[in-house]
Amino acid sequence: MKLSEMKNEIIPIPTPGASSISTRVDSINFDMDCLTIAISSPDWDVEIKFPQIYGFRVLDELDLPEFEIPLSKGWLSVIKSGGWKDLELTRDSFRSGNLPWIREYVVAGMHQCVFVLTKEDPVISYKES
Repeated sequence: MKLSEMKNEIIPIPTPGASSISTRVDSINFDMDCLTIAISSPDWDVEIKFPQIYGFRVLDELDLPEFEIPLSKGWLSVIKSGGWKDLELTRDSFRSGNLPWIREYVVAGMHQCVFVLTKEDPVISYKES
């Protein structure tokens, strides 16, 4: 089955800091222990840490029309189906995607979206600007 034929189930996660068209991904830092993503808007700054990740990718939001990730619903969502993980599962060699504890999240900015495959929930640090 093609990704375009799959039903997307993308669930926004309540977060501090209201999402808007000015929400942006400022930086991404990866080391062996954690993926850290900094995002901001004119009113707040947030740092999201994903411990124990299995992979991540960054794409321009214009390249993601099949995912339908509206910023108006929030900048952090969990993807239950029809996401990057499902796309990777079309490859026989993608072993991590079959692990039952792998979860997929997306951090959405006005230009970039960061997809994260992880075992643990993200840790969010919020600061008003």
